[in-house]
Amino acid sequence: MIIRARQEGNTVIFNLEGHLDFETIIEFEQTCTRVLSQGTRPRIIINMQELRFVGSSGINQFVKVLKTINHKDLKPKIVNVSTEFEKILRALQSVRNPFDIFENETQGLLAFDMVPA
Repeated sequence: MIIRARQEGNTVIFNLEGHLDFETIIEFEQTCTRVLSQGTRPRIIINMQELRFVGSSGINQFVKVLKTINHKDLKPKIVNVSTEFEKILRALQSVRNPFDIFENETQGLLAFDMVPA
């Protein structure tokens, strides 16, 4: 998997490309840890448009990383998720801390400024 990170203002956008499996998720976890340890509390968008394969061994670890970020009250926005992977994410999210999934980056960015219902 290739992780491309870019910063737009106070938002870090991770573009995930290729294959997500148990071995490649470690790099993603380390990258997220590095970004979060900087103390700036950025908004985070995870763009999955170029993700072509999600191995079953990497799904649990990926969800664990998402839940860790959710528990830090950062509430990442996940965008451009395939239908199949969205079903898996919805099934594995917690009721108290659901994942924020949007069609595209623009919607994800706008969601940060929306007042919670």
